[in-house]
Amino acid sequence: MNFQNIELFSNLEKNDIKELKSITKVLKAIKNEIIFYEGEPSTYLHLLSQGKAKIYKTDAKGNEIVLHHFTAPSLLAERANLSQIRFPANCKMESDGVVLKISFEKFKELMQNEDICFKIMQSLLKKMNSLEETINNNMVLDIPTRIAKFIYENTEKFQTLKQHEIASILNIKPETLSRKLKKLKELGIIENKHSKLIVKDKERLKEF
Repeated sequence: MNFQNIELFSNLEKNDIKELKSITKVLKAIKNEIIFYEGEPSTYLHLLSQGKAKIYKTDAKGNEIVLHHFTAPSLLAERANLSQIRFPANCKMESDGVVLKISFEKFKELMQNEDICFKIMQSLLKKMNSLEETINNNMVLDIPTRIAKFIYENTEKFQTLKQHEIASILNIKPETLSRKLKKLKELGIIENKHSKLIVKDKERLKEF
């Protein structure tokens, strides 16, 4: 594992890199593996260095409510470390990957590096904005509008993701998404092409 290839650590000196390696556990994780559960102590700072993961909570009926999807490289739930609280949600791998588990108590010494602090702040702000958008979308927008908004703002992603992945991002049931996408196909807004859904008329999405 070359830590200097990771942006967060790219400006560390060799001695700091050596110290970082000594306080880090490299976890080779498989798809659907739980990285941490809600309520666990935030002993480690988790950095997703390869693969995809999600942070989610579970409602009273056992349904997953996805708060955020992550693609490497990304910090996972670092706010819990900084606030010295237990993890407020669960984290699960969405693909095979690698997670670096860094002893946060020892990592705090390396945080005296201004560059690291700034990058962690940027990561936190990005997650706060994403969480705010997720909450607003789920509370304010109905399902058809939520789907149309996602397709309009993430056209390339929509055309590459699987339907169950889109349903997870939007926090709706896959069968509900399938019904709404069928309606959009009937309206000529999207179409099937080579076993993929393609946006045919992006501007008409604005009507939703």
